[in-house]
Amino acid sequence: MKLKKILVANRGEIARRIFRTIKELGMDAIAMHSEADRNSLFVKEADESFLLPNGYLDQETIINKAKELKVDAIHPGYGFLSENADFCKKVKDQKIVWIGPDAETIGLMGDKINSKDFCIKQNIPTLQKTSKVSDAKKIGFPILVKASAGGGGKGMRVVKTEKELNDAVLAAKREAKSSFGDDRVFLEKYIQHSRHIEVQILGDNFGNVIHLGERECSIQRRHQKIIEESPSSRLTNKIRQDITSTAVKLAKKLDYKSAGTVEFLFDEDTNEFWFLEVNTRLQVEHPVTEEVTGVDLVKEQIKIASGKKLDFLQEDVEFNGHAIEARLYAENPENDFLPEIGSINKLSCSNNKGIRWDTGIATGDKVTPDYDPMLAKVIAIGETREQSARLLAKELRSTHLAGIKTNKDFLVQCLENNSFLKGKTTSDFIPREHKKLFKAVDKKLLDNAMKASVLWLQEHNKRDNKKLYFLPRNWTNGILPKQDITFEFNDEEYKFQYENNNNHIQIHREHFERLSTSSVLIISVNEEHIHCEIDGISIKAFISCFHDEITINSGSGDLVFKVLPKFIDPNEIIIEGSLTAPMPGKILNINVKKGSSVKTGETLLILEAMKMEHTIKANSDGQVIELYVKTGDQVESGSDLMKIE
Repeated sequence: MKLKKILVANRGEIARRIFRTIKELGMDAIAMHSEADRNSLFVKEADESFLLPNGYLDQETIINKAKELKVDAIHPGYGFLSENADFCKKVKDQKIVWIGPDAETIGLMGDKINSKDFCIKQNIPTLQKTSKVSDAKKIGFPILVKASAGGGGKGMRVVKTEKELNDAVLAAKREAKSSFGDDRVFLEKYIQHSRHIEVQILGDNFGNVIHLGERECSIQRRHQKIIEESPSSRLTNKIRQDITSTAVKLAKKLDYKSAGTVEFLFDEDTNEFWFLEVNTRLQVEHPVTEEVTGVDLVKEQIKIASGKKLDFLQEDVEFNGHAIEARLYAENPENDFLPEIGSINKLSCSNNKGIRWDTGIATGDKVTPDYDPMLAKVIAIGETREQSARLLAKELRSTHLAGIKTNKDFLVQCLENNSFLKGKTTSDFIPREHKKLFKAVDKKLLDNAMKASVLWLQEHNKRDNKKLYFLPRNWTNGILPKQDITFEFNDEEYKFQYENNNNHIQIHREHFERLSTSSVLIISVNEEHIHCEIDGISIKAFISCFHDEITINSGSGDLVFKVLPKFIDPNEIIIEGSLTAPMPGKILNINVKKGSSVKTGETLLILEAMKMEHTIKANSDGQVIELYVKTGDQVESGSDLMKIE
C-alpha cells in the first residue's frame, strides 16, 4: 500500500517531529489546528491544514476533513486521540489507514484494570491491585490511586494513610473524568524506592516482534517524567534480558502491530519488576531510543502501516552510546512545579554537536492554559552517560528563554547532581535531593549579572533617546548626577547607581553584605547581547527586556530581574492577608465559607488548570474574612481568592 498524504492528528512538537519523517519519505504532511494554534510552527510547516472549531478531540470533524482532503493515513502522535479505540475504528471504517496498533489492542491496553487482568493470565509479573476502596488495607499503605484510562500523571495520587484515601480517590476520579471521560480508578501498592523502566517494541503485520532496548524514566514530578535516558544505568545484563524478553512475550500475545511501549516498575531493593501498562502509541521520550539505535520510529510506524515487514531482526539492532532527554516545561519548580502561562519573548539555543531539539515553540509564541505546558524536549547523545549529562546540562544552561518561568535551570541542577551522575535515579530522586536541587544563586554571579544589566539598560535608554542618540557613549557636558536603578529578585530589592565620570564608568551596589563599587567597561552592546568587563573580568551575555522584566544569561542559566519603578502604582498593592491564584484556571470546589476558621495545611479550594487539579492550602492559621470567588469562576494568575486574618 502506497501512502502519499498523512494527517497528523496532534499539535506542537510531536506534530513537527512526525512531519519531519513524512517529508523525508516524500509524502505530504497535513495539519489540523485549534483557533489558538492557528499561527503555530507546526501549522506553518504543514503542506495543508484545517481548523478544528471544537478542538483536538472532535472526531467527526477530523474524519470528515481527512476524507475531504483525500488523506491516505492518520498518525495520532501521543495524547489526545492516540489511544482512543473508538476513533481508531472510525478511521478504519472510512478506509483510512491508521498508523498504530489495532483498535482491539488499544482498547484492551488502554484500560489499566483489564490490561493487568490480561497480564496475570499470561503469567506476566503484576502488582497487587483492587478496585474496591474497602480493600486498601489488604494491599497496605502507601497506596497509589490510578485512573483506569489515565496517562501522563493525570488521575494519580499517592496515599500514605487511610485518612487521606477518600479525598484522594474523589480527586483522582474528577481529574480522570475531565481528562479522559472515564472516572474509573483502582488502587495498587506503591513502591517507594522504584525505577520506571520501559521497553520500546516494534511489531509488524506478519507476527514479527522485536524490542529496541529499554529507557529509564524514574525522575518525575506529579507522576510525570521530566528526564529520560537509554540505557538504564541500573540494570544488569541479566535483568535487562528478563525485562525485554517479558515485553516481547507480551507483545506477541497481543499480536502487537506498530510501535509501542511496555512499562515496568523495578524495585531498587529487591531487583523485582512488575508490569505497569502498555502505551499503544509513540512515546514522548522516543528520541532517546532513536539516538542510541539509529532507528527512526516514525518511519517504522509508517512502513508497518503500509503493510511492509520489519526489514531487520533482533540481532541486527545495535546500541551505541548513551542518550538523555530533558522535558522543558513552562512551570515554576519553586512553586511546587505549578504550570505557568505567558509569552515566549525570546528563545535562543546553541544546538551544539550531540544535541537534538524537538520543539513546537518559537520567539513570540504564547503558552496558554489550554494544553500541556511542555515547551520542548532537549536530547543529548554521548559516548558515555556522564558525557551525555554534561552536554545536556551545558545546552540548557546556555539556552536563553525569556518571558515565562520554566524548569530549565532546575533540570540543570538535576543533571549536575552527584546522585544523578552516580545513577541513583529512583522515583524519590526529587524529594530525596530537594535541598541540593534548589540551591541559592551564587552572589558573585548575581552581582555581575545585575551590573551587566545596568550597563545594558543605560545603553538601551540612550538608543531610545531620539534627541541625543548621536552623542558618543561617554559624552557629558559636566558631571551628571548618579542614576538609580532598583531590581527585584526573589522578593528582595537591589539598588544600583550608575556613574559616568570623566569617561570612567562605575557602578555602586547596595544590598549584599556591604556596599560594592565596580569599574566597568562596555566592549560591545546591541539589542540582544552585551560584552563588558566588570573589575577586569570579561562577561558575554544574552539579554532581553520586556516591559519591566529583564532576563540575562551569561552561560550559567537565565536570571530574571524586575525593574522597579521609582513610584509605586497603588493599583498593584496586594491586600494584606489575601490569598491569590498561583496560575490561571477554573475554581472547581471551595471548602470554606466566610467566617470559617482554618488551620495551616487545610485545603481551601481546588483549582483546575491544564487538565490537572491543584489544591490550594492555607499557609497559616486564621479566619476567612472575605471570599472573592465562587465555584465555576475562571481566574487569572494573581487574582485575589479570599482574605484570611
